[in-house]
Amino acid sequence: MHFGSLPSVGVGELKADDFLLDVREDDEWQAGHIEGALHIPMSEFVARYGEVTEAAPQDGTVNVICRSGGR
Repeated sequence: MHFGSLPSVGVGELKADDFLLDVREDDEWQAGHIEGALHIPMSEFVARYGEVTEAAPQDGTVNVICRSGGR
């Protein structure tokens, strides 16, 4: 299934209170991450999806961080 291209947001465009979900694996997170981001590795995402729905803002905007944009 192809969903088309997703919008990208540059780091400079993010506001301090924007919701960030980091789906990188633990070793990538340990190498560096944005303070305040919710970390749920992609390998655990299905099991932990409820954490996203509880933490995400009401407007539904979730900014996802991964290493290369493929996750």
